[in-house]
Amino acid sequence: MPRFRNRFFYLLLLNLFFALGLKAQQEPYFSTYFTNPGIVNPSLSSTFDNSNVTLIYRSQWSGYTPTNLYSSDNSPNTGILSLNLKSRDKLYSFGFNLISDNLGPKETFIFSPYIAIKKKLSNSNLSFSVSPNFKSSTMNFNSLVFVNPADPFNVGGRQTQSKPDLGLGLSYYNTKFLISIGVNNITQPSFNFGIDDLVNKDLIDFSFLGKYLIQIDRDLNFEPFLLVRSDLKSFTFDISGMITYQENMNIGLSYRYDEAIVGFLGYSFLKKRKLFVGYSFDYVLHNVDVKAATSHELVLRYDLPTPQLKKPIRTPRFIY
Repeated sequence: MPRFRNRFFYLLLLNLFFALGLKAQQEPYFSTYFTNPGIVNPSLSSTFDNSNVTLIYRSQWSGYTPTNLYSSDNSPNTGILSLNLKSRDKLYSFGFNLISDNLGPKETFIFSPYIAIKKKLSNSNLSFSVSPNFKSSTMNFNSLVFVNPADPFNVGGRQTQSKPDLGLGLSYYNTKFLISIGVNNITQPSFNFGIDDLVNKDLIDFSFLGKYLIQIDRDLNFEPFLLVRSDLKSFTFDISGMITYQENMNIGLSYRYDEAIVGFLGYSFLKKRKLFVGYSFDYVLHNVDVKAATSHELVLRYDLPTPQLKKPIRTPRFIY
């Protein structure tokens, strides 16, 4: 009986470890979501007029040193590469999001191709996206510190599992406002890393994004954002405000529920604002004792040439 209680106790702790991780960040979270909204919901890739490639790197809780890991010199970090392409008529968007998410002992790699279809509705647009994806998750048991070396979960080594998944998205928008609903982890893939008693399921994740454009004057715009995410067991939301000056400079401020305040600064370079560079700074407000106080995020986005429809060739008889 004591051996059974000991096994049950460690099983509870290990599942609690994963559950806490899922509650905080089941899906990779980015403070600069408004610069590349396709990572929230691929149907939002239709809102871009041009094809683009985007790089984002996030260092979360910089300098965080956990005491329950042997390797404590690496705070959580996430990188993403997004390729967003357009058809010639700009009614179709397609590409992929490539995500590497490092949470210390657990590393996740996600390859998520997508296609989005846009339909004109009067002065607005409706976009629908389908995103099959491939998830590969690795657990490094060597990095965990076990109080009891004989613990049944002290299996050592690295265990990797891969599962398919699916996401859907729907967005409605025009030049003034946008609303978007997305759902990820539809198949709810589960990763037990070779341990029969371990359940580490990716719960269905719902997202809602809304924004509205307020034109203060010809050179100055203000956009409030609301992003809500939930797995129907827990939730989080971001309330953000973004000021854009002359379509070149962006200054923003966000509050993430029960987590942090976020400041953002971005600027567009080159002809036709092809290159965008942004930086966000998170300052943790809650549970500071078990985290580090700051997180940093850098985003680079470059517009690519979009194939153009051939212009009609007019003969001299139609000049006048």
